[in-house]
Amino acid sequence: MTPPVMGITHARVVLHSIDMARNEACDLLVDTGSTLSWVPEEVAARVGIQATEVRTFRLADGREVERPVGEAILEAEGLRGATRIVFARPGDGSLLGLHALEGLGLEVDPGDRTLRRTDAFLAFATS
Repeated sequence: MTPPVMGITHARVVLHSIDMARNEACDLLVDTGSTLSWVPEEVAARVGIQATEVRTFRLADGREVERPVGEAILEAEGLRGATRIVFARPGDGSLLGLHALEGLGLEVDPGDRTLRRTDAFLAFATS
């Protein structure tokens, strides 16, 4: 795993196929500013993740790119759940995005730049 850099959090995750038949570990940069997680397309292919659509993404520099998106099971910090991933191409970042973090119930601990389980999920109160 890449050593931590000031203000940057890395996570070791395991990407599983939807049927759980195949999996592969990879290191991702945690990016709470990215909605979806970006996984190298060759890793997604080896695991057997199928693209379900192509979406347009606006990059930090303002450019727009189109990338395939698919469904996967992602595991981090002992938690596992379904999430959407972007098939990252060479030159794209490999990122663990907010959708996966919130879905798993994880947050970034800014003090030691690690992931930790959240105490509770946010919910709407009706009374």
